[in-house]
Amino acid sequence: MSQVVEEEASSVAGVVANPFGELEAVGAKNHSRVGSVRPSALLYTSGIGATVDMPHIAVMPQGLDAWEIAYSKQGGPQLVLVPRLLAAVRKMLPRVEELRQPPWVPEKAHEGGTPIGIPTRVFPQWLRCTGCDLLAPISESTKFEFVNTSKHRPDKAQFVHKACKGRPKKGQKQGTLEARPRLAVPARYLIACTDGHLDEFPYVEWVHGADGDPATCKVAKPEMRMMEWRSNLGPQVKISCVACDASRNIAELTRAGGEEMLPDCRGRHPHLPTYAPADHPCQADVRLMLLGAANQWFPASVSVLVLPARKHITTADVVETVKGLPAVTFADVQTLEDLLAWRKFGPKDVRSIFDGIADDALWNGIQVARGQAVAEPESSPSGFDPISLLEPEWDTLVHPEDFEREDRKAGFRVRPVEVAPALQPVLSHVVAVERVKKANAFIGFTRIDALDRVGDAPSRIAPLVQSGKPKWVPATEDRGEGVFLRFDEDVMRAWEDGVLGSKVWQSHVAAHERNVKRRQSRTAVAIDPADRMPPPRYWALHTMSHLLIREMAMSSGYGSASLSERLYAWRETDDREAAAGILIATTSPDSEGTLGGLVDLARTERLEGVFRDALRRAERCSSDPICAHRVPSGQEDFLHGAACHFCLFVSETSCEKANRFLDRRFALTLNSGPEYAVDGLLQPVLETFGG
Repeated sequence: MSQVVEEEASSVAGVVANPFGELEAVGAKNHSRVGSVRPSALLYTSGIGATVDMPHIAVMPQGLDAWEIAYSKQGGPQLVLVPRLLAAVRKMLPRVEELRQPPWVPEKAHEGGTPIGIPTRVFPQWLRCTGCDLLAPISESTKFEFVNTSKHRPDKAQFVHKACKGRPKKGQKQGTLEARPRLAVPARYLIACTDGHLDEFPYVEWVHGADGDPATCKVAKPEMRMMEWRSNLGPQVKISCVACDASRNIAELTRAGGEEMLPDCRGRHPHLPTYAPADHPCQADVRLMLLGAANQWFPASVSVLVLPARKHITTADVVETVKGLPAVTFADVQTLEDLLAWRKFGPKDVRSIFDGIADDALWNGIQVARGQAVAEPESSPSGFDPISLLEPEWDTLVHPEDFEREDRKAGFRVRPVEVAPALQPVLSHVVAVERVKKANAFIGFTRIDALDRVGDAPSRIAPLVQSGKPKWVPATEDRGEGVFLRFDEDVMRAWEDGVLGSKVWQSHVAAHERNVKRRQSRTAVAIDPADRMPPPRYWALHTMSHLLIREMAMSSGYGSASLSERLYAWRETDDREAAAGILIATTSPDSEGTLGGLVDLARTERLEGVFRDALRRAERCSSDPICAHRVPSGQEDFLHGAACHFCLFVSETSCEKANRFLDRRFALTLNSGPEYAVDGLLQPVLETFGG
């Protein structure tokens, strides 16, 4: 578990606060640790720049500049040595040299008083007292106190209003209750812009009319209050000034044209912390944002399977591996003699990558990677094709005989399984993936719009360091097991050619075009919907994958949310061969992903039973005939057909496309009417079962 430590905000823009600098002064009164998250959460839900809701406070993980301080206390970072992942990250962030695991410390070590973990700062800093509605920032008010005295209960960390006397009655400045500490919670309003900036809501300025005719207030930093109540028009939130009695309702900003009342963006990145310079102000549109809103933070990450080394390694393989390692790895290797010394005294975990490779071959690969020998053309750093990450994995899974059966270094072990006769009409290979490791890297985040809605433009990714050019990024490694299914290409091609001319496919294509046009960000680069429309084989395999996940969860010992899919589905082009396969796996940062329950389902008789039950369940949905007849038409732009929560949808942790591009009629021949009739890819299998 990666521990999270609380950090006081620096008042100087651009200065990284030291989360460990004032620990001696704090002493035993308060502890710095405020919670913990799983390493995977730092990449997908609670990463740098996201607001993380603790039970009583909200914090934001800081940028990589602050992480350097944590690493220095830990004795240096642990690296994730996956050259293929590093090469993929460099396509978006060319200066990255390392992939580092997040700083962490075991629970028992932390009990000894070593507060090393992910540096965070309290954000938002504006708090509201639950007793008297006082609204103030902790950086300016002396009325709030941080309380975190239970060493083993960081979930009790909270801010309190030290001498709260309750809500004042009409005409009073303060309440009449007994003064005592009362809980203060984060004020939930923020402002954000499309360039990834996030800032506190300007309560004082907005209440006093800074967006119109400003009201006069005799106090420079007046005391504010936030009052909430329900009405027949919805929740009402009034912000008032105690000094001059000026007040405004937040509901003004939710009406048409309300966003025009918001101030210009200050270009703030609270995770760094930085502001836009005065001579280059942010010109992006500002939006009102609620704390914890779904569009406040969208992660950008890259994931690959860690593959074993080939039995017959080529020069190109060596060059690719050398290029994917940190630049300092071979900095002192200038001759073959230097290389021989490095192979004896270099870092053991790096040396092991090249076990079995001759000295001359490695030295030649290093020279080619440096451009000192016959150089290969560099790939463009402007972006990458997602399929290029999947091709090596596909090549590994469909040719297990070309790879080591057991590779402890890569954490990879596969075993071919005989295909059941009933499945042979569509399946050509079944592989039991007994051990597999997945490496994940975090490259940044966006706000308001997800990365795919802005054309995957690198310019929209918020920076992770103040310079905007990180030399390393956080990464994790997950271990697990799985089942790989390869579908017969001849059968797939013949079925797909028949679907491409069907009316149901044309309806899905038209709906996808409408969806992209309506949901594409106004600030995005031009996106061609055809480039992002998966082919019919993807729809069919995606549908089958969800059916199998739901069925496998009933007998594998894993919950459906713990199972994830990885689809290999693309048509043949001049540059690549066609692919049609499904990998269903479970991965976890520890050994929980390798318990054996899932890989056991790859056995011939068990997989046949899973297929049979999954297809028979898919024949009927409890919402049929509505579900079976569903096809987007007119102005509808949903990205699924005969699919719903009752028959196909799975948790978003399992699906790689957020439950889009699904349709049962592509897997089975449904009774959905002659207008949208299409033959299902898996219908021959169902018929062999007597379905």
